Amino acid sequence: MTKDIKIDTVLEEWKVDAVIDETKLSHEIIKVPSLHAKYLDYFLYFKRKLSKAESVRAKMGWQKRKYFRGEFAQDDLTKHGWSQWNGLKPSSTELNQLLEFDTDMVDYQQAITEYKTCVSGCEYIMNSLKSREFALKSLIDYQKFILGN
Repeated sequence: MTKDIKIDTVLEEWKVDAVIDETKLSHEIIKVPSLHAKYLDYFLYFKRKLSKAESVRAKMGWQKRKYFRGEFAQDDLTKHGWSQWNGLKPSSTELNQLLEFDTDMVDYQQAITEYKTCVSGCEYIMNSLKSREFALKSLIDYQKFILGN
């Protein structure tokens, strides 16, 4: 998966894949492993994106801490396009508040929250697929019972 995947696309695909053709239950059972593989790919894609976003946020947090304490080198300021922090050196509590409301940090936190939502959505789909095989087998057994087999 090299393209950028959106959770909306995954959910639209799930709307189609979640439908069970009751006239072909044995075929539906056979589809479960391939569907599981498909959504596992999505799950792992979003887990990797989440991990990367958390890593970038942590690195940015470290840089912002140095910045707000006035410890950021001039080349780093230039590299990021930042001007030197002119405020007083913040206390630990103030530093945490500055980081909490810093635009860059807020953007990274939003990305992390979005990826966590994507991961949860994929986990839900995969759990549904785990139980699908048993549900399909029960439906087949029920149909046999109804038909008197």
